[in-house]
Amino acid sequence: MRSPRTGALLTAAVLAVLSLTACGDGDSEASDPETVATVTITPGADNTSVPTDTTTATEPTTSTTSTTESMTEMTIAPTGAVDEAELAEDIQTAQEVTDAWWALHWKDYFTGRYTPPNVVGLYDGYDEANAPTCFGEPLPPGNAFYCPDGDYVAWDKTLLELGYEIGDAWPYLIIAHEWGHAIQADLSMDLHSEQYELQADCLAGAVLYGAANDNPPTLEFEPGDEKEIVDGLNLIADEVPWGMSGDHGDSFQRIEAFNLGRTEGVPGCLPEQVEN
Repeated sequence: MRSPRTGALLTAAVLAVLSLTACGDGDSEASDPETVATVTITPGADNTSVPTDTTTATEPTTSTTSTTESMTEMTIAPTGAVDEAELAEDIQTAQEVTDAWWALHWKDYFTGRYTPPNVVGLYDGYDEANAPTCFGEPLPPGNAFYCPDGDYVAWDKTLLELGYEIGDAWPYLIIAHEWGHAIQADLSMDLHSEQYELQADCLAGAVLYGAANDNPPTLEFEPGDEKEIVDGLNLIADEVPWGMSGDHGDSFQRIEAFNLGRTEGVPGCLPEQVEN
C-alpha cells in the first residue's frame, strides 16, 4: 500500500515488538464530554452495510488498561540505519491520513462532533525523566499509547525506529490503532466491545482500508501488504513472551478483528444494537 505522498504502508513484519495498549484507569473522564457520540449509525462512504438501530450515549468513557501493564524490560534496539527525517515525515503523514479520515467520516457513523486526540508523538522511553506521563506514570520504551489523562497519543522512538528498519509502513498501523483508542474514549460504553484492544485493531483496519477506498484515495495498497499485515498481527498476539495474557487476543482473534474492519468498516467494529 502506498500513500500518494509518502510511499509504502503496512510492511509490518516486526509487529512482534509492539504491545499496543490504551493507558488509563476507570475513573478518568473523556477529554470533552460534549463530544460523546450517540449511537446514530448511518451508511458511510465505504459502502458497508450498516445497522439501523439507535441508542443514546449519556456518559463519557475511558480506557481501562494501565501503562503499568506494558512491557517495561525491552532491550531490543534499532541498528541506527533509520533515516530519521523520512521516519518523521511518515509519522506526520500517518497522523494526517488517520485524522482526516475520521474527520471526514465521523458523522457517517456517530452523532456529535469529531475531536482528534492531542499528539505527543515520539518520546524516548529510556529517558524516564523526560518521558510523558499517564496518570503519573512515565510511558515505558517499546510501546505506543493512548492516554485519556490529557487525551493524547504517543509512540516510543525506539519502537518506531526498530519497525522502520523493515519498512515505512510501521507508523501507519501503530497510529491507526492508537487513534482507535482515542475514538473509543469519545463513544458511549454501549459502543465499546468487551475486547477493547481487538476493537482498536478493527478500527485500524476500517481506517486504513477506508482511506484506500475513498475517492480520491489517500492510501494505495501494494502487492504483499496484506500478507505482511497477517504476519505482523500473528506475531504480536498474546502467545508471544512480551504479550499480556488476555490483553490483545490470540493470532486468530487479532487477524479476524483487523479483517472485520477491512471488510465491514466501522459498523463491523461496534457491538450489535438490539432494538427494544
